[in-house]
Amino acid sequence: MAQNGGGRGWKVDESGEKVMPDLWGELLDWVLRGLDREPKTQKEWAADHGIHEDSVRRIKRDQRFVREWDRRSAELNVHPERTQAVVDALFVAAAAGDVKAASLYLQYIEKFTPKRRVIVDDERLAASLSDEELFEELESELRHLRPVPDGS
Repeated sequence: MAQNGGGRGWKVDESGEKVMPDLWGELLDWVLRGLDREPKTQKEWAADHGIHEDSVRRIKRDQRFVREWDRRSAELNVHPERTQAVVDALFVAAAAGDVKAASLYLQYIEKFTPKRRVIVDDERLAASLSDEELFEELESELRHLRPVPDGS
């Protein structure tokens, strides 16, 4: 007969930290497996462990369980192997022409790319020029790049 999972069984380890009951730890391990978990449903898990499915719901609402669930989820989600797998998938999709994946990949690697600062040594910045002044300035630069044909 199924029993109530209850909140009893919490222990304190040698460092003074509270440790959840073994059954709760097994439930948390099962929950964190995500899509790879067996059995697939919470009801089946409860039956396999001899507790009522309502007990599983109560355990999952217990604040102590929720805190540990949050802590372990965060740890799992930022694990370098998981992050690298996502980055690798983005790169493959980007290289295959997926524009959104390319954008996300470039955003990610931007934080690892050294920043360059461009210093303009010209006192006359383009932003401060009128349209006519800017046009004259560009014309002048272009004349230096290509020779003007002589009239002969």
